[in-house]
Amino acid sequence: MRLIGKIMLLAGIAAFTGPAQAQDNNLGVFRHLGADLNVGTEGIGISIASPVTNYLELSLGVDFMPGFKLSGDVDVDDIHYNYTDPTTGANVPQTIPMSQVNISGKLSRTVCSFKASVYPFGAKNDWFVAAGFSFGGKKIAKLSGHSDDVQHFMSRTDVPDAAKKRIYAEIDKYQVDFDDNGDISGDVRVKAFRPYLGLGWGRQVPKTHRLGFRVELGCQFMGKMKVYQNDKEVNINDLGKKGDDDLSDFIDKVRIYPVVKFSLTGRIL
Repeated sequence: MRLIGKIMLLAGIAAFTGPAQAQDNNLGVFRHLGADLNVGTEGIGISIASPVTNYLELSLGVDFMPGFKLSGDVDVDDIHYNYTDPTTGANVPQTIPMSQVNISGKLSRTVCSFKASVYPFGAKNDWFVAAGFSFGGKKIAKLSGHSDDVQHFMSRTDVPDAAKKRIYAEIDKYQVDFDDNGDISGDVRVKAFRPYLGLGWGRQVPKTHRLGFRVELGCQFMGKMKVYQNDKEVNINDLGKKGDDDLSDFIDKVRIYPVVKFSLTGRIL
């Protein structure tokens, strides 16, 4: 995060140490405006930007992520409970085998962002380093799944309620509960405020033409993903066993969201 702070400091220095150059080139905040339409790993986005000097541009944008699914077969442990024989009154150990359940995570989100793009070589070329932040809803994915085995087990009247409450699916280290119909629902959350760092080529406000092109590579620091049900973070399995499905791997390992963005830029003023 120190590198992001240094880049933001450099952006501030560029804004306040180049007033003479800004006047010569008729620059300054809101003296020129540009807009772009972009597509990439953050989805489809639009933004507006203004050059402060030849070394600095400021931009504000919004990205819409169309929903796409990531799914995996996750483990459901066998159920062990004691059945009371009505004839003898004895407790008889019972085991109900459970199969895996397929759980889908539908990722969709809308994110706003503010960025400062620093051009170290000024008007000589269009290479830049960008820093800023993105902010939006904490929920980035909805979880859903169904198990016929669990639905059948939940409908049995000879099984104690305590045994039914012990059924869960394991996603990474999280225990996600089933409802009485054998369904799973929940969501995955990250930090609402996410710092950003990137680099690329191209200006959001073209200098010599009305239209331009810009490419950007970066990363969004979103932190550890957490699984919630009914607005509460679900319990973590003390056994520490991790799933080997794609969905579990995604939730366990992804903390930095990669950004690849291609933009068609245009000068408005």
